[in-house]
Amino acid sequence: MGNKFDAGRRRTTGLILKAVALSSVATMVKIPVAFAQDLPHVEESDATAVALKYLHDATKAERPDKSGVVGADQDCTNCQFIQADAGDWRPCMLFPGKAVAAKGWCMSWTKKV
Repeated sequence: MGNKFDAGRRRTTGLILKAVALSSVATMVKIPVAFAQDLPHVEESDATAVALKYLHDATKAERPDKSGVVGADQDCTNCQFIQADAGDWRPCMLFPGKAVAAKGWCMSWTKKV
């Protein structure tokens, strides 16, 4: 019966040692982090932007009322696809690897929940 506990203890000790070693290596490795301000900005002439009728300035877009939100109150800051809570340019799920204007708009605008 003592062997079962010894095997479990050895396995647990091995896992702990591996975790400590991995965390030590992880702190030495510099992993680059991309921030929204580092992302290229979506150009209005981009094929996806054209297809989605994206504009940097939402006031220049024809915004229909959607999801109980008046068109004039819709912009990227209150869209569910935006991926940041601050900044003039923010990443958007619809434009992977690029940032959209916080005050922009596209026809895929969906009310943030």
